[in-house]
Amino acid sequence: MSPLSTWKVSQKIAVGPARSAAIVGGGLSGLTAAFRLQCAGWSVKVFEAEEVVGGRVQTVTRDGYLLDTGASALTSSYHAYRELAKELGLESDIVFSAQQVGVYARHKIHLLDLEHVVRSGLTTKLLSSGAKLRLVRLAYDVFRARQRGQIDFVDLGNAAPLDTETIQQYARRALSDEIDDYLCSPIARTMLIAESNQISKVELFSGLANIIAAKMYALRGGQGRFAQVLSERLNVSLRHTVTRVSDQGDHVVVESTGGFMDGRSLPNSEKFDACVIACPLPVAATICPDRKALLDPLNSALSYTKAITVAVATHVAPQCPAFLIQLPACEDSEIALVFVEHNKCADRTPPGRGLFGCDWAADASAAWFDRPDAQIAARTERTIYKLFPELRGQVVFTHVTRWQAALPYTKVGAYRHIAQFNAVVDPTSRIQFAGDYMSGAGQNTAVEYGNRAAQNLLR
Repeated sequence: MSPLSTWKVSQKIAVGPARSAAIVGGGLSGLTAAFRLQCAGWSVKVFEAEEVVGGRVQTVTRDGYLLDTGASALTSSYHAYRELAKELGLESDIVFSAQQVGVYARHKIHLLDLEHVVRSGLTTKLLSSGAKLRLVRLAYDVFRARQRGQIDFVDLGNAAPLDTETIQQYARRALSDEIDDYLCSPIARTMLIAESNQISKVELFSGLANIIAAKMYALRGGQGRFAQVLSERLNVSLRHTVTRVSDQGDHVVVESTGGFMDGRSLPNSEKFDACVIACPLPVAATICPDRKALLDPLNSALSYTKAITVAVATHVAPQCPAFLIQLPACEDSEIALVFVEHNKCADRTPPGRGLFGCDWAADASAAWFDRPDAQIAARTERTIYKLFPELRGQVVFTHVTRWQAALPYTKVGAYRHIAQFNAVVDPTSRIQFAGDYMSGAGQNTAVEYGNRAAQNLLR
């Protein structure tokens, strides 16, 4: 039974006086948990330290352009996300996106059609004939992992037995250097904006399993609209930073700072029946001293990448059918991928205009993080001109976003630690967790873990 279906049973049998819950973090997982509990009759308060909800799912409006500065795409495998969208009245706003992906190699964009992956893969000139033959081994290994239940998009802790080598180590041992350069490297950068020699091969297997037979979608109004619609139905306290959560046996105490008087942030302490911790792992480990033994091992093993995303708006749109262009590390050491936003959803730009969301690779993001926006924008434009020379002189504006903690850095061994963490989390505790460190990061898993945290409390 899925977390969502179990939730519906729990909702029907909820009885007794209203209970109260604090939700620490206003990203998708926290907002989902809050919504589920509120629908079941609980009194819920969401604490969000930033000025806006959504976490790393944000949309900025500028000059008629909609800029998705964080999470940028949806797939047909996002079942929990789409079910919640239906409940929120957003189902009709999830629209079919362009279905082609481009890979830049040897001065050319090679197109792959996600609706005809096998045929497209066989005919592409991205890889040599010999490399294509070797892909049979990759397909077999991914299929076998799925059959064994080791690739579960909701709980990638099940992938611990696969977590034995990096993507590059696997590719160069079992496949070829060419496949690593022009297939594995782009996938690694798309999954985690990191390089194939830095992250577990679990990311490669889960990425390929997710792509096969998947269709791409986008949300009208921007990806950030989902969180905004959720928050409008909830009691959300923005700019309220939780400093401590403690389990007192029959209740939970949440200490926070928020609201201002005479320029000073006001401390506060409140009691709740339960709490959902839906903030990044380092924050969770800091504010939950009662759960130190649970959180510290995973926090020590799992770091977060920095990230830079740059939106480039243009007067015209180039003739390219792809919604995403991947750049292998051997072709561009700094820019990892470029979302062609006007192909993703028509409302992202005024008619006839172009918009590109450029994600920097993790190492380059760390190296350039403190440089001025103008330098970062100029470097990003060089990549745009490399892909589309006709856009020189056509840039309307650039918009730089920095993410101090973007994605969990799943180096080899990380999924074994994730599996250990999930195995010892107490589903009966008053304090539940719903974070990106419990599985593969993504909008769907955020909703799934919000569902799961609420489900555990409702039990």
